[in-house]
Amino acid sequence: MHREIEIFYDQYVHRSYPDEQFFLGHFDVLHWEDLKKDLSACERLQRKPFYKIALLNGTAKYHSNNVEVPISGYTIVFTDPMTRSSFSTDDENFVGDYCVCSGSFLRGTAKLNLSNWPVFKDREIYTQPLSKEQYLFLSQIMLEIEQEKDSDYFFKEQLIRNRVFDIIHYIQKLIKSNNFPSLYMEDTLDERFLKLVENTFLDISLQKPLVGKTPAYFAGLLNTTVDHLNQTLKKITGKTTRDILHERIIEEANILLKHTNYSVKEIAWCLNFQETPHFVNFYKKLTKTTPLVYRTT
Repeated sequence: MHREIEIFYDQYVHRSYPDEQFFLGHFDVLHWEDLKKDLSACERLQRKPFYKIALLNGTAKYHSNNVEVPISGYTIVFTDPMTRSSFSTDDENFVGDYCVCSGSFLRGTAKLNLSNWPVFKDREIYTQPLSKEQYLFLSQIMLEIEQEKDSDYFFKEQLIRNRVFDIIHYIQKLIKSNNFPSLYMEDTLDERFLKLVENTFLDISLQKPLVGKTPAYFAGLLNTTVDHLNQTLKKITGKTTRDILHERIIEEANILLKHTNYSVKEIAWCLNFQETPHFVNFYKKLTKTTPLVYRTT
């Protein structure tokens, strides 16, 4: 993860990768002006190797999971390392302030299950419109966090983490629901499986093709049996292990078809199909169309 964050700074950020200051993980405050090193990179669908809180003022668009998410005015946006998204804006007056941090920083010494926090659930972009008063209040917290980051206070890591959670709690209190899961619950088998699937499919490319895609492969990595994994997933999701893996392969195929210039043969290779016709037949069976037809729609 450390190397992935360094690559992010090399690609996106005008200034150099910061010293970690002996924190339990990576933390930084960035601004839109810092992130304009390569605007075309922002528009590519990809994951960022950290949790992000973006306090925004202006008009822009996110894309994630084939969904366009327009934002306008005062807005706060949350993403986690599993969120695959792209971003674009034509607003010359756009303002963005960002807290970015690794999971190890955000958890600290607590055993938090961050995927159960409403603003970080389900690999989705979470957005919340804000009033001017709310925006100014959160801007002040962001400013205090940035000032604290550069201070010499011995306990600043704990203070910064608490202030970040002040922002998270402030937004989550606006959510009209109290049916939240346990935030300290150990990951269950289905949660570990879904996270493993996402990590396995992270940044699939010609240089990093899919290694395994069978229920037996994932059951082995989870030290369980295919039958037990199937029973657990069927009970929780209503789908079998194979169903979920096939859906995820199709999702990745669609991303590669729409957001890369890879040929169908190259995409088949990326997704661990030994022969291109096997991939085309698999795709057609599950989607009732062909990869080339999908690419042109």
